[in-house]
Amino acid sequence: MRETHISYVFLAGELAYKLKKPLVLPFLDYGTPERRRAMCREELRLNRRLAPEIYRAVRGVSVGSDGLARLLDEDDTAAVDYVVEMRRYDERATLASAAQRGEVELPQIRAVAEAIARFHERAPAVPVDGRPAIVAERRFEENAHQLLGISERHQQLGRVLALERFAHAYAGAHRAELERRAARGRIRDVHGDLRAEHVVLAPELEIVDCVEFDSSLRALDTADDLAFLVVDLTALGRGDLADALIECYRAAGGDAGTDQLLGFYASYRALVRAKVALVRSAQRDRDEQQGATDQREAERLIELAETFAWRARLPLVMVVCGVPASGKSHLAGAVADASGLPWLRSDAIRKQLVGVDLANRAPAEAYRAEMNERTYAELGRRVAEAVENDRGAVVDGTFRRLQDRRAFAAELGDAVPVVFFECRAPLAILAQRARRRDAGPDRLSDAGLQVVLGESSSWEPLDEVAGDNHVVMRTDRAAADLLREVSASLDDRLARLAT
Repeated sequence: MRETHISYVFLAGELAYKLKKPLVLPFLDYGTPERRRAMCREELRLNRRLAPEIYRAVRGVSVGSDGLARLLDEDDTAAVDYVVEMRRYDERATLASAAQRGEVELPQIRAVAEAIARFHERAPAVPVDGRPAIVAERRFEENAHQLLGISERHQQLGRVLALERFAHAYAGAHRAELERRAARGRIRDVHGDLRAEHVVLAPELEIVDCVEFDSSLRALDTADDLAFLVVDLTALGRGDLADALIECYRAAGGDAGTDQLLGFYASYRALVRAKVALVRSAQRDRDEQQGATDQREAERLIELAETFAWRARLPLVMVVCGVPASGKSHLAGAVADASGLPWLRSDAIRKQLVGVDLANRAPAEAYRAEMNERTYAELGRRVAEAVENDRGAVVDGTFRRLQDRRAFAAELGDAVPVVFFECRAPLAILAQRARRRDAGPDRLSDAGLQVVLGESSSWEPLDEVAGDNHVVMRTDRAAADLLREVSASLDDRLARLAT
């Protein structure tokens, strides 16, 4: 027997029988035998689109006086419940299993991507009930609230609410794109649950287990449908396969929209998966160990939703600046970890340019005005390369002088938004940090206490940076709080772009 949060699947020789649990949840109704029969019929009809050889029939089930269950014809009046009869497939032949074993090759991913692209192209377009951006916001919001309703951990609440804030900001800023896609018929009756464990690679490629219990959960943008499999492969630790899937899907003519759009939908899909894990954890027949495993899975998926939200905010360059010892490197590292973007540091580039080992102090001439400009120009050039390859970067430098900022901007260009996060801390905190850093064995910065005090008094304000792109932050706080402030400020910026 295999169990999901809403069904049992009984494996019997070459066949399998799927029995729906008698559940009524905010997102499904399996509450009566007749309702479950209707859903079995829908499951058969819909899944024959992508797996015609696996889905065989709907069968009735009776329970005899001996307590044993028996299969009947669907129309037999003795039936007390119903199952979907399927041809059993080898679970080791699924994309999930093969990916975990490291046995998936590019031709297999290409075949999966091409099958999904063909299916999406054939799927009928669905009229949108309302404005697409509002519909997308509402779905994200409803799922987030359902997750909040079953979460028992305070830490999860703030993170989910932050993701809901991101969704509102994104949908507002990208309203025109969402409406264009709907007008082009990209909202279609698709699969709705494209998970790696539902993709059977052999003996023939078939995709099983689409959503049957709510047609609105299949009325999706094709990018949204694809995003679920992108999330699943990434959650399996195979982000490389997820990237290949997207590339092959586009090459096959599939319309996945922009990378930002895929990130938005993937964030939503990761939260759907987190909700499912929490539903499973709360079910009474789960033992304590299973429940704990489900809780950890939910935590991991919320973190993945945050990662995809960062991708949806791109392209973007985040400059974390401030005087030495202001906490900029600490914050820049945290932002780079959370966003997955490359972290480029002016201190490292300066030492590379003068041929000094990173652990050693650079000579005094390395800090002259002309060398500063050369350093920031090279920093700008490398950030431009990072934008080309990774759609963004986290930049770590003082950016104290206007001339240095101009040198950086001249090499970077204006093809990507740049947001400056200016780190500030009380003078006593700066001095304390500088002394501690001087004593540290693995410092990168050469700025000692006297440099910190001197640069604090000669800072050239970032007056040339537009208001929306300049965020001042007090860094005498925990890194987690600062990271939340960074993401909140970016979402606020997105929201203002929508107005």
